[in-house]
This record gives sequence, structure tokens and C-alpha cells, in this order.
Amino acid sequence: MREKLYAWADYFAALAFAFWVAAGVLYVLNTLNILKNLPLENLPILIGIGGVFFLLFLFFKFALVREAVTSRTARYGSNALLISLAFIAIVGVLNFLGQRYHIRQDVTVNKSFTLSEKTIQILQDLKEPVQVIGFYTTDNLQTQQQASDRLREYASVTGKLTYKFIDPFAEPQIATEYKVQMDGTVVFERGKRRENVFAVDEQSFTNAIHKISQEQQPTIYFTTGHGEHSPEDTGAEGYSLMKTAMESDNYRVALLDLKTLTQTLPADITALIITGPKQPFDPAEVKYVGDYLEQGGRVLVMVDPQIESGLDGLLKEWGLAFRNDSVIDPKFGFFGQAQVPVINNYKSHPVTKDLVGQSSFFPGIRSIQALSGAQSSRSPSALFATSDQSWGETDFASLKAQNAKPDDKDAKGPLDLAYAVEARGEKSARLVAIGNSNFVTNGTLNARVSVGGQQQRIQSGNGMLFGNMLHWLAGQETLIAIPSKPADSRPIFLTAEQTVFVFWSSFLLIPLAILSVGALMWWRRR
Repeated sequence: MREKLYAWADYFAALAFAFWVAAGVLYVLNTLNILKNLPLENLPILIGIGGVFFLLFLFFKFALVREAVTSRTARYGSNALLISLAFIAIVGVLNFLGQRYHIRQDVTVNKSFTLSEKTIQILQDLKEPVQVIGFYTTDNLQTQQQASDRLREYASVTGKLTYKFIDPFAEPQIATEYKVQMDGTVVFERGKRRENVFAVDEQSFTNAIHKISQEQQPTIYFTTGHGEHSPEDTGAEGYSLMKTAMESDNYRVALLDLKTLTQTLPADITALIITGPKQPFDPAEVKYVGDYLEQGGRVLVMVDPQIESGLDGLLKEWGLAFRNDSVIDPKFGFFGQAQVPVINNYKSHPVTKDLVGQSSFFPGIRSIQALSGAQSSRSPSALFATSDQSWGETDFASLKAQNAKPDDKDAKGPLDLAYAVEARGEKSARLVAIGNSNFVTNGTLNARVSVGGQQQRIQSGNGMLFGNMLHWLAGQETLIAIPSKPADSRPIFLTAEQTVFVFWSSFLLIPLAILSVGALMWWRRR
């Protein structure tokens, strides 16, 4: 009988291994929710049965096991086992520390995987949970992965953001509930407020979060009735492109004719913008603007050269004055056009803090100066200036004849071109003044230059500058600029000889060297 059991001992070991593997597989299936209704309470029974069979194996083949354990091979194997266990323990400790202490380092050149300060601030300011649902079909998995990577970055900053992905074909009832009609729609939801985006870039995601986290939508009024540029105008002189950008930042844009007012400006106004009037404002209209500022209002004034706006008295009360000139800057002219100054150095202010590396250009701009004797509670700050070789030309006839030269009547550079004024008080009023209104027209933003016989759109910071002015006035500093991060492509071009060397070294020399070392070690041990 004992001889038969001895012969079956190997089968006992196989049965023990089979019961343990079965217990492990059932546990993993339950953990992964593949089989949710498995009776896990029976797992100890399987493990126990396996243990009984293993003990039987040890009992009948104890001598063989002892010999194997005390052999030279076993000693070497035990050393290898200890090293392996130590390695696994180290990996486990590192994984535990990695889960508990989240440390990441972006080593890309342009910090492609690092969120901007604006995004981090908005995420850290979240007061209520935000849920993100991405609707992607199986045909759009690559874009889904991009969205997932970005949302993982967002979730690492705040615990108030959660996200998941749904296949609209697999779960059409949810897609219908969220009114999803396009593959690749990402829905941001806070309470009853929702915002849909269709891109996976940081600006789209961050603006969506900012929109749904705001309690009220800021309203920006553009004055009309004096020949101003209109946000409704899609022509070259219109501001329709800026209107679209403003609406994407959750602003509501409306027109306001001050002549139609009977008492005060609309109650829902967040900021008032005056975009290059061609005729002067009436005294009653100026009073409306002045009273609004006195009550903590926010106003952007843009007045072009050779224009009498009727706002000089109001600006003087705020310590500013437009000079009656047109700036010439031969040192930094737009593609050699001295009457179109280019600015690439900005002074320190919240409006300009994100414009480093951006160039702005102004087709015909007048200079502006700060006056002495203004109220001490109103502090003007210059935003940017021209070069030391510039001047403010006051002989407009010479400008037209294109033979302007500086003389004693002209202010010498550097000349300030824009100012921001903030009045300290219970409700701080803010005013921005700039001597040009054409720098963000549709025509300027779509300006093109011939490069190699091809027309290419000019990249400038004009739109960002206008947006930063608006955000500062509206108290939306968190919206000031998310610079885009273009993909950093660094291709390697190899010569024919280098290509051959890489091929043979990768596919032949290295494997051959490994095989040679292995063969040498085998021969020496033999």
C-alpha cells in the first residue's frame, strides 16, 4: 500500500498545485468584477485541500525533498530566491511610497505635461465637485487616451474632479440624457450646470471648468453710436473674432448706446468697452461713464490718433492724457513700417504678466502720459512703451506725405502706449486706456505676410493682450492666458552609413555579444 501511495505522491503535488491555482484564479476574477457572485468563503476550503495533498507529498517523498533542499543546486537556488524576494520587496516598497507620496517630474523641453498656473489656480479654487464624462466610440480610442491623460493631470491637483468615459453606442440612453450628438464630446458638469467641449487641449478643458464653476456670467457692454468698432461686425473693421473669443471665456457680449439711458448703466454690467469712437461723446454720456467709474466700475478706453473723443476731461480726473500725436518707431517697426510700432517688452502688471515672448503690433497709435496732481487713491501703471529711438509725430501732414522727422514739438521716446489705473476703495474701480483700437480688429488679427511666395497669417500677442485687459477689468484674473504648448518634434536624420551601423549594431552585434558571453560562462562552468 505504501509503495502505491509513494508512486502517487507526484500526483498529490500536482493536485495541491491545482487547488491553489484554482483558488487564486477565482479570487482574481472576483476582484476584477468579472465574476461577481463567486462564493469567496469557499476559497479557504480549496486552499486547505491543496495543503493536505501537499503534506501527503512531503510525507511519502520526505527523503527526496530533504536531498533536494540540501543539495548544492538548492543552495544556489535559495540564494537566487532570496535575491528575487528582496527585489520584489524593494519594488513593493517603492510602489507603496509612490502611491502614498505623489511626486512627478516633467522632463519635456516645453513642459508638455505640466499644467499652467491658471489651470492649477482654477482647480484649487473649486468649491463643489466637478464630474467629467467623455463620450468616445471604439473608433476614437486614441483621442480618448489623450483626454484621459489630461484629466488624470487635473485630478492629481484637486480631489473635487472625477472623470469617466462612456461609449455612446454601448450606452445610448446616457448619451441621450446628456444630449451628445458627436463622437468625442466631453461633458463637464457641476450640479445642474453643464458645458460641452470637443477638443482635448488644456485651454478647452480649463475654460469649461471655469464656466461651470462661476455663479453668474459676466456681461461686457460695448458702446455704440459714435462710429466704434462693433463686436457684431464680421468685416475687416469689426470685432467679431474677439467676441467669439470672449464668449468662449464665458462672457456675455452686448451693445450699449449711452444716449438711450435714463438713469444709470445696466445693473448686470461687468465692464464697459469704448472701441475707437469717430465722433465725440456728449457730456451727458461722459457723465454716465464717470459715475460708473466712481461707483467701482470697470472701463476700457481705446482712442485712435487724430480723434476728438470727448473723454479727455474724464481721463484727466484719472491722471491720464492722450497726446495729440502718432507714434513713429524706426527701431521696432512692423516689417519696416515705422508707423506700426512692435512691442515685445512689457512692464510688470497683472495685464502683462503672461505676455513674455509675445509680440504685439499697433497700426497707428498715439502716446499717453500720466499726469501729476491726480487723486492719491488712483495709481496709474504703464503697461508698455516704445523704443528710445521713437517719437510722437504731431505734424500729421508729414505723416501723410511719409516724410515725418522728429522736431522740438514731438515727444521723444520711449513713449508709453497704454496705462492701467486702479482706484483703491471699498469697491476698486479699474480703468485701462490705450491709444489704438485697430490692434484687435478682424483685419489685424487676420493680417498676413508673404513668406517664400506664400501668404502666412501673422502670429501676434494682440488678442492675448486685449483678453488680459478684459480679464483684469472684469476681475477674472484667473483667465489671464494659457499659452499653447506646441508638440515638440525632434526628428533624427541619419546618413546611409549611420543607418547601416544602427541596424547591424541593434539586430546583430548586441545579441551576438550577449550570446558570446553566455557561451563563455557555460564553457567555464562545464
